[in-house]
Parts: sequence; C-alpha cells; structure tokens
Amino acid sequence: MRKNILRYSPLVLILLAGCVGEPDVDSSMTEKVMSDGTRILRSDTARLTPPSTDAPVTIATDFLSARGAVDSVRALNVVSRNTEPSGVTHVRINQTANGLRVHGAYAKVAISDQGEVIQVIERLARTTGKIASARVREQDALKVAMTAFGYSEAPGRARVQGNVTEFAATKELYRDPSVERVAFLAEDGTLRAGFLVETWSQRENQLNHTLVDGNGTIVSTELRTANDSYKVFVEDPAKGAQVTVTGPGAGNTESKAGWLGTGAQTTFNINGNNVKAYLDTDANNAADTGGTAVTGGNFLATADLTQLPSTTNNKAVAIQNLFYMNNFIHDKLYQHGFNEANANFQVNNFGLGGAGNDAVNAEAQDGSGTDNANFATPADGSAPRMQMYLWTGTTPGGLVTVAGVGRGAYGSAFGAALTLTGVTGALAVYADATGVASDACEVSTTSLTGKVAIVDRGTCDFTVKVLNAQKAGAIGVIIANNVDGNPFSAGGTSKLVKVPSGMVSLADGTALKTLAGQSAKLAKSPNPVLQIDGDVDADIVYHEYGHGLTWRMIGSMSGKLAGALGEGASDVTAFLVNGDDRVGEYSYGDPLGIRRYPYTNYPLTYSAVTGAEVHNDGEIYAGAMWRVLQNYQAAGLTSEDLYHDFVNGMNYTPASPAFEDMRDGMLQSAAGTGRECLIWRGFAASGIGVGADGKLSASGALTVIESFALPATCP
Repeated sequence: MRKNILRYSPLVLILLAGCVGEPDVDSSMTEKVMSDGTRILRSDTARLTPPSTDAPVTIATDFLSARGAVDSVRALNVVSRNTEPSGVTHVRINQTANGLRVHGAYAKVAISDQGEVIQVIERLARTTGKIASARVREQDALKVAMTAFGYSEAPGRARVQGNVTEFAATKELYRDPSVERVAFLAEDGTLRAGFLVETWSQRENQLNHTLVDGNGTIVSTELRTANDSYKVFVEDPAKGAQVTVTGPGAGNTESKAGWLGTGAQTTFNINGNNVKAYLDTDANNAADTGGTAVTGGNFLATADLTQLPSTTNNKAVAIQNLFYMNNFIHDKLYQHGFNEANANFQVNNFGLGGAGNDAVNAEAQDGSGTDNANFATPADGSAPRMQMYLWTGTTPGGLVTVAGVGRGAYGSAFGAALTLTGVTGALAVYADATGVASDACEVSTTSLTGKVAIVDRGTCDFTVKVLNAQKAGAIGVIIANNVDGNPFSAGGTSKLVKVPSGMVSLADGTALKTLAGQSAKLAKSPNPVLQIDGDVDADIVYHEYGHGLTWRMIGSMSGKLAGALGEGASDVTAFLVNGDDRVGEYSYGDPLGIRRYPYTNYPLTYSAVTGAEVHNDGEIYAGAMWRVLQNYQAAGLTSEDLYHDFVNGMNYTPASPAFEDMRDGMLQSAAGTGRECLIWRGFAASGIGVGADGKLSASGALTVIESFALPATCP
C-alpha cells in the first residue's frame, strides 16, 4: 500500500447567496471528505450553482477559485474537456505552483448543458508561500527509486525537456526512465520541491511512479501495472468456432481511421491506430521475426487446437485474435465514453482531445511468464503494454519433489522462473511471531539460508511472503493454498524478489509440512504440458484492457481498496460483453473459471474485503455489479445501458476510490433516469448500501463498514 502524505487545505464553503465575489450556491449542497483529503461536492437538487452562459472551463475554474480551493485561477490548468451525449460537460484540471506541477492535485467538475455545476471532486493545494528547494538532483532521485525496486544498473543521462529529465534505459528497463521535478505538500503543510520518478521494467511489465522528496527520501510509490477481415474466436474456443469478421473502414465513429494501419503487416505483427499486436515469445518486448506478409488485409489463419500454440499457424491465430479483441473493446468502450478527451488509447486523436501516440502494445504468447496476463498504464500520450501469456490449465507446469514424490505447483508471475534444473534444499516451514505463524507476512524468526521454504497463502500479498522468505535466506518458496480446489499462479510484481516460487494445493501443502527437514526440489515439470493460449480468451483480454480504462478515467487504482476495485471493474469490463458469470474458464481449463465463486448470487459482501489479495476483494465489487446487471435486465434494460452508467460513472468518481465511490459515480451518471434504485439494490445486497464506508488510515490499516440499507426513495 502506497503511503499518502498529501494534505489539502479545506475547501471554503459559503452557502449564503449574495456574498460579494461568491456565485449563488444551492443550499442543499453536501460535502464528503475522503481519507486522503479529496472533497466531493454534490447537491440533492442535482445542481450546485444556477445556470450560466459562460464557457464550461470558465465556470469550472471560477467555481474552484471563488470557493477558496486555490488562491489563483492561474494555477489551474485544464487537462481535458469532454461532453456527454446528455449535454453534461466534464472538465478535468491539474495545478501548478512556481512553474511546477503539483503532484496528486486535481479537480473534476461536471457542468450541465445549462451551465450549472452538478458535481465537484477537488484535491487541490494552495500555492501561496515559497517552495522549499530540493537538495538532491534528478539522477539522485532516480538512483533512490531504482535501488528500492531492485534494479542493479545505473542508466545514463539522455535529455532534458522542461521539468522532465529522461535517462538512457538499461537492459533491465522497458523504456527510458524519467524524472519530473514537481511540487508536493509535506506533512507539515509546506509546499516543497520533489521528483516524480517513472521506471518500467523489461521483464515483469512493472510500471512504477515514485515520489522522492528534495532530500532523496521516498515519499510514496504507485504501481500502475495491475493487457480488413479477421478469423477469430469471438469469446473463446470453448464457446464457439472461429468466425470471419470484417473490420470497420475509415470514417466510422469509434475508429475513425479503421482498425488496420497503412504500413506493412504480417501474420506475426499487425498494427493500427488503436493497437499494435505482435508475437513476443522471446520476451524482448518487440515483435518476433518471421511470419508471412499480409497485403490484402485478410488475416484468416485457422486454429488447430490439437497442436501446441507454438505452431506457426496457431501463432498467427493468436495475433489476429488479440488484434481483433483489442479493437473490439476499444470501440465498445468508446461508445460509452472512453474516448480521446478521456485519454483513451490511440495514435491519432483527430483533434478531439487527449495526447495521442498511445495505442496499446499487445504482446501475444509473451515468453516472460505463464498462467497470467498484465497491463501497464502510463500517463496519457504514452503507450500502455499488455502482456498475454500461455496457460497450463489445470495441469501445473511446476513440480515439488520430496522423498521421491512429486506434487504439482504453479510457478509465480514474479521472481525467477521455474527451470528444469530447479533449486534444491532442506524443506522448512516458515515461522514468524505474529498471527498465522507460517503466512510469511512478518519477518522470519529463524534463518532459512539455503532452504526451500513453505508458506501459507493469506493475509498479505504473495510478493511480500516470498520476499520475506528470501530475506531470511530461502532459495525457493512453496506457497500452500489455504482453500480447497486447484492452486494457481500467484500474481504480483516485485523486482526485489529474485528467487523462484510456486503454489501447491491445500492438501499437498499440508502433506509437505510433515516432511520438513527433508530435501526438497522446486523445478519446472519435465513433462510437457499442452498449453492454452490466453490470446484467444476474451475474458482475459477484456479484463486486462479494463485496467487501462480505470487508470485513465479514474486514476490511482492501486492499494487495498482502489486496487481491488481495479480488478473487479476489469471483470465487469469483460462480463458486460461476454454475458456470463464466470471469468477465464477457457484459459484456466476449468468451467468454474479463475474466481472463487460464480457471480450469480455471489455470497461474499463488503465486510469480507480484507486488503490481503486484490483479486479476491475485487470479486465483491464485481458480484455487486452482476446483481445490478440482473436488475437492469429484469427492468427491460440491457447490458449496454449498464455499460454506459459503468463507464460514464467514472467521470464522477474520485481517484483512489472506495467501493461506495464507484457506486456513487454510477448513481450520478444515472441521475434522473429512473435507474437509480436498480443500482442501489444491487450494491446494497452486497453490503455497499447507505452508510457503507471503506477507509485506509495513514498507516495503511483498512476499515470497512458494510450496510445493506436502501435509501428511503427505494422502498
């Protein structure tokens, strides 16, 4: 969990009409203050100010200035302006001080077609007073951040553009790291100079933004990674055979240049305005050589699922399918508001707002991992990266061998990959002095030097467990599942983890613990597995793309609550298209999919959010949204109607949200449509009703208050 030390001055609320210099304000204004200082202003009458003929940008900046959010409207910079079909305009704003961008400061102002302020989300800093200067330089800040994440090489300085210094990338990095000189609010309330460092790893797709103060100390970190005619599997091979679909031509509403670009295309490397899909089996983050030139725009390779994904034809199928699915979900989300002004993914934005030059780099059959996928989302104007892996289904690709007996293990998505040689050492049960002694969430009380440690799943992130065992000297780590059923590949990203690890079932973990002290080998299975290609599974592709959606439209989607919401919203992004209540059944090789329960009648509620694992916690939000979908359908509405409120609601949602903030954003989107109670009933049934509240303390402690109450307007 990133530490958030930003504190913001109170927004002055003067509710008396007629005060000099103050616009008229509706007396029913309500204010919510989030734990990080963000203030959300709404009105029971759906307006905060009377109508105005001024331009929306002027209305927004004048409101913020007049209300005391900033001391000068000149400190506000409009990032984007986007108007919904309903006529509501969303103005997004950031802030500068003494020529420096104030890190983490922003405002989102919604304005009706009559010029009324409907809602304000504000997290702005006052800019009075001198900014304390930094004592260290950009290269010092970069070194601090790279050391913290386990990078070993020092990049060379490349170029300076304004307040941003870019350094030459090393072989460990995906692209040139950058250091931006910024302003930020210190804990004592003073405005200081600091540095925002961006590093993006080559192997694990780990994109980090690190705030370093002027003395060279890390203040906070944010992980931003959480993925013509075409013959394709529309959802996955288990739900239908390949069909041939035609891509839209130039001039269509969602993809104005069409899907296919004008340059050279091959069966292994297809590019267009929205996405560049290419084969990356050697994990060098560039298109593999080979493939056949395609000059007619027809990508019609036929899959043979009795053969390995590594056959030439199946590789071509993977690329054309991944290209199609990225374009399909781009156009679907565009229809519901994820467009250029809202920082979507396109090379050419056609003068419609946003920065452009950021089509998705989609890497098929990526060789850097298995049984997973990821999506790293940099700021608008910089291309995201989706990595799609092969899956081993219900046959694990790893093996734990003790006393001549082998037990299946799924290799983790982080740390060293499992090899045929593997690592061998005495088996040791991890022990710490807090809570569940073998969960490895705290420092080990014994040395594990040269040993293979076994730890229990639960309570904290997988990367924390393996790193703690590594620090105690372990050369490999076995994670024992804590629930019945198939184990899976432990997810997460951490360059600090260097040792291999893998998960075994609850039963195998229990048996292994009784063999402590005997020699254990953790290795890749010598028996080849007929792998499954995630590139033809729409659940996986759309889920990964959903991370890009929430990072761009909401922001700060990491941590115990927002990170869980990011995972849950990504499942929603998928199931609103695919229409079934299970996720990833094809890739996982299990009709139940990769989640603990189907989303129909999902049994867990808000109080079950623990902060221990974002995918598990995210299921609870997705379960609520499945209930909302069923409510819409029972009322004669469609998934498209819900998709609109889901995406458009992000315009009304603050950065780093709690579950109830996502709910409230959708309610604002649906205001006046008669759909409000359909939303309330779905969320209240999942414990996210009136009065529900999720909060993180300054120390990162999570508190969740659930409520099943409905508002009086929804009997």
